[in-house]
Amino acid sequence: MGYKGLITLDLPNAKDENRQKFYDFLERNNWRKLDNLTTAWEVSFEKDITRLEAIKILKSELIEAKKESKINNYKFAIQLGKAEIEIYND
Repeated sequence: MGYKGLITLDLPNAKDENRQKFYDFLERNNWRKLDNLTTAWEVSFEKDITRLEAIKILKSELIEAKKESKINNYKFAIQLGKAEIEIYND
């Protein structure tokens, strides 16, 4: 089983159009926005990738999304693990 990434992402002061471009970039790169969690995303990696490689890929894709969408400021946190991400909706 490969790494699973849970990413929380804030795009403060982003215009709706730029935000959508940012999200579109992530979705084209196989990121999945988590239902009912407005700033949470999930990404899965192949088994043979290392944790460090996964982090580098995530950071690189966020940088590219920022450039493509012309967003000036973003903040994110990344958590990587081998277990499935558990989501609870009450």
